[in-house]
This record gives sequence, C-alpha cells and structure tokens, in this order.
Amino acid sequence: MNGIILYGSQYGAALQYAQALEVRTGLPALPYDQVKDLGSYDTIVYIGGLYAGKTMGLAKTVTKLPTDHPFPLLVATAGLTSPDSEEGLTVIRKSLVKELSPGIFARTVHVHLPGAIDYQILSFQHRMMLKAFCAMLRRQSQPTRSADAQAMLDSYGKSVDAIDFDALKPILAWLGE
Repeated sequence: MNGIILYGSQYGAALQYAQALEVRTGLPALPYDQVKDLGSYDTIVYIGGLYAGKTMGLAKTVTKLPTDHPFPLLVATAGLTSPDSEEGLTVIRKSLVKELSPGIFARTVHVHLPGAIDYQILSFQHRMMLKAFCAMLRRQSQPTRSADAQAMLDSYGKSVDAIDFDALKPILAWLGE
C-alpha cells in the first residue's frame, strides 16, 4: 500500500492521533498543507480537528483529489463530540457533506475521535465563539440540552483531554493493520 496520513490540527489532538497512527502503521503523517499532489497515493487517511462545524484543512485537501477519487479515503474528525452521541455524529456528517463533493462523500469512510480542549491556549476568536455558543446553550432548559451540549457547558473555561488512542482501532482495521 502506498498510503499517507494527512492532518489538520490547530491545538494538537489531530496531530497526536496522526503521529500515533504513523507509529502503528509506518505510513508518513504530514500536515495537509505540506502535500501538493495526492495522485501518487492509493490510500489516504485524513485526520482533522473539528472547529465550528468544519474539519480543519479538509476543504483545501479535497481540492487536490480527483472528483471520482478512485482510491480509499478515510476522514477522521477529532473533537469533543462524544463518539457515542448519534445526534453529534449526525451534525458532523452534515458538515462533511458540505465539505466533500457528493462523489467523494459517497466513497469516504468516516470516524470520529474524541478530542481535547484547553481554554488557556485557545485563540481569542475561538474563546469568543465558545463564549457566545455556551451563552446560547445556557438559555436552553437543562432537560432539552443534548449530552454533548451539557458536556460543552461543563468543560467551559477548563482543560479537557479525552484523547483515546484505542479509538484508532477502526482506522487500523480499515487499513488492514
């Protein structure tokens, strides 16, 4: 297999997963913006941090793919949405539909990896976005909040690390490792 692991990471969770996958598979892990041509690879794993409903670097990466993309592609998102939350995963899938062409989306395997957040290192813009988002969530009555929404409120202003390298098992299985 001539594969590659690409990642888009602003705060480090996607990078940590990509590096762990590189160690386990021997495939090179590179930032998405360092690879200009993907035509020579027959298998691509993309791991991207999830920020405001978008997978970091994914939209730019798919512009390098042929529309009919004849090779296997797996997109793994890393974020605080629980991998067990069907509601959260539905939201993630809807965002992927917007980021990938229909032809590419239909052939893409999707995995969600638990991420991390540390408010001390967030950019000003991201802190303000989360402040506004949490203010909106607080206006919802507690019984109507999703588990993911409540977890976001509970973690607000704190450092949370949910990274779990066992979550790479579906990716390793997909790669035949």
